[in-house]
Amino acid sequence: MIPKNTTEKEADFVKSKLFSICEIRPYLFIAGYGALTHQKVKELGITHAVDATNISKTQRTPDVEYLEVKIDDNEGSDIKKYFNESASFIRKAKESGGKALVYCAAGISRSASICMMYLVIEENVTLRDAFIEVGRARRIICPNLGFWRQMIDYEIEKRGETSVNLLNGMRRPIPDVYLYKSSLLQNA
Repeated sequence: MIPKNTTEKEADFVKSKLFSICEIRPYLFIAGYGALTHQKVKELGITHAVDATNISKTQRTPDVEYLEVKIDDNEGSDIKKYFNESASFIRKAKESGGKALVYCAAGISRSASICMMYLVIEENVTLRDAFIEVGRARRIICPNLGFWRQMIDYEIEKRGETSVNLLNGMRRPIPDVYLYKSSLLQNA
């Protein structure tokens, strides 16, 4: 839902992103389920798709290989168990000359987390840089706090440190990248 104090221009921007398939890399795309049509998927040359909607019997495009990531978008869900499998699946698409699409209900939390972790795992970028890169492609990303905790834990396990910290002192902790999201995404 779009907040009441949002301007009409801002609301139009959010709506346009909700119904867009956004390119992160020439072989990696992110979207919400509402943006998907057989025609768009075929036009983009998508060969592989990570379905993180957790909706049974979602519409499937023929000739596209699917990986189902059955997870709800809530802080208690264990998305970490899908990081390596999803990254391998996306890498397989890239190595075969294909293109991967990662989507969830809105293209904001689950799919963003999977795309960010692909970059961390396969391209060895920091979690902060992964957030910037995915956010530049799709500015409305906002992984839930539980997913952030799991991504931070994974980065600590892999690198021995994290590039994103959770800030306390507010009603709920928030990732430090949210404090300057606009400038990070514009200056990257």
